[in-house]
Amino acid sequence: MFLLKTLKSIIVMFQTDISPNQIAWGFALGAILGLIPNMFMKLVLFIVIMLFRVNISAALIGCSLYAIVSYPLDFLFDSVGYTVLNINLLNSFYTWLYNLPIVPFTHFNNTVVMGSLVVGIILLAPNGVFAKKFLVYYRTNLKDKISKWKIVKILSSSILVTKIVNLVKQVKI
Repeated sequence: MFLLKTLKSIIVMFQTDISPNQIAWGFALGAILGLIPNMFMKLVLFIVIMLFRVNISAALIGCSLYAIVSYPLDFLFDSVGYTVLNINLLNSFYTWLYNLPIVPFTHFNNTVVMGSLVVGIILLAPNGVFAKKFLVYYRTNLKDKISKWKIVKILSSSILVTKIVNLVKQVKI
């Protein structure tokens, strides 16, 4: 049921004329969300995503794609985080952050968390540019071809998806 709704929203996102900037920045912020391993920091970033006018479906796509590659890259995040956390000029700043009421729950002092956050911020602009270019390419070259596929027609039909969702709700397993 959730999968059908998600697929429908992804298809609608690609097929309609939603602003490419909203989709691109949604994807880029979702990528940071997927890279970060700490749940509290994910919650904070998700609230930030909700505050901005970005596409939530694109954020979920970015989060899903980058969550897949984040765990094999933990060794990279560890080394980047270790480097960032051992900058002597920032020690007083880190101490001040740690003494704030809620900030320690983000575990920013963990090398993997800090490294994934730094890498995510570094990749923010390239991810946004890539997503926008991909979306423009898709809409100019592939949109008409893919919209003719039967599965796309079925999933984009809101009546059919609603009927399937209601049928699943009625069947008690």
